[in-house]
Amino acid sequence: MSQSPLFRGISDWLLDRALRDGALTDTVTELGRKLVQGGLPIYRINVGGLLLHPVLGALDLTWDSATDTCRSLMAPRAMARTPAFQNAPFFHLVKEHIPFERHRLDDPAVAKKFPLFETLAQAGVTDYVALFESYGRGRDFAWAGLTTGVEGTPASFSTKRHGGFTDQEVADLRGLSVPLALAVKTVSEQSLAAALLEVYLGKVSGGNVLAGLVERGDGRVIECALWYSDLRGSTALAAELDIETYFSAINDYFDCTAGAVLDHGGEVLKFIGDAVMAIFPFEDGQRPASAMCNAALMTARESRARAALRNKTREEQGLTPIDFGVGLHAGKVMYGNVGTERRLDMTVTGPAANEVARLESLCKRLGIPIIASERFQALYQGDLAPLGRQEAAGIVGGLEAFTLAEFEHLAGAG
Repeated sequence: MSQSPLFRGISDWLLDRALRDGALTDTVTELGRKLVQGGLPIYRINVGGLLLHPVLGALDLTWDSATDTCRSLMAPRAMARTPAFQNAPFFHLVKEHIPFERHRLDDPAVAKKFPLFETLAQAGVTDYVALFESYGRGRDFAWAGLTTGVEGTPASFSTKRHGGFTDQEVADLRGLSVPLALAVKTVSEQSLAAALLEVYLGKVSGGNVLAGLVERGDGRVIECALWYSDLRGSTALAAELDIETYFSAINDYFDCTAGAVLDHGGEVLKFIGDAVMAIFPFEDGQRPASAMCNAALMTARESRARAALRNKTREEQGLTPIDFGVGLHAGKVMYGNVGTERRLDMTVTGPAANEVARLESLCKRLGIPIIASERFQALYQGDLAPLGRQEAAGIVGGLEAFTLAEFEHLAGAG
């Protein structure tokens, strides 16, 4: 059965959308409008798909004609493993690699097949057409109990019309499967690339890579507050704990430190073993130096407060408490790509990056949890207590050090 002129036009439009930048919610919303304006009484469109993301498990977009809006959700991996998620039409479609199904929801027996069908039938839906276009990839989704071929675009179209869709309309909707999947794939993979780059490189660094800062040697000089923390006793922890308990401790530490950095608008550049390197870039107007230094210091305080709370739970569980120091500095650094032609790293280099690590190492030697530099103290608008000039490995003449007033009495106690 050949596709009608209306649907040929919509197919061409979807292929054009696949070539353009734009929000997936806009594409699905406009698709719904075009179908309704073309005379097809679509009540609801749902588009989904599994995601290769370390935290998120599935994409779910739903447009309904009543509100003419598209709701977009990202289901976490944990949700994708639940019985509720897996007892749904899309999961069945994807798991069984079924390219097309039609369900007449005005049949009570059919409406009982899935909880979603019961909900739709109660809302008056009479017909439900489901499509699945696989991308043909060979990756497993073991965390969801799924094997190869499940990456793709599942989509559904439903109507409240008495008697449901005509056979021609069902054939026309089936003809949208490939162009719709292509449009979804293009936009979702671009969004996924941005999300993965943010997870692994940070928001600013990931955005720079997407913007084309990808060549070895690409970079620039920036001014920023630098934030560096290091876990205490990690070697002993690794020796005394099984690997799962050890990784749990490491993640508790990163939740307290890197999590606080992100919440305060900082950029986590990298995890160096069990150390965290972060920056708070300066920007005239929106990110002034004094505000960024204040944010970095408040982050240090917050990370300590989070650790105190986390340690109460750890001690109740008989686990070793986590402890760490934080070094704070400010200055100019080279920010960009370094490495080999086949393996690059987005990082900061320069004397200031080396000095902030040396400041953190003073925390252990002086028994003080937070130590800042003279440059940081000059930009920060609050009061810091002087600790005098301290010897630091590789730093000729040492470093002038400062700390918060509440930690001044700890000097030398460690």
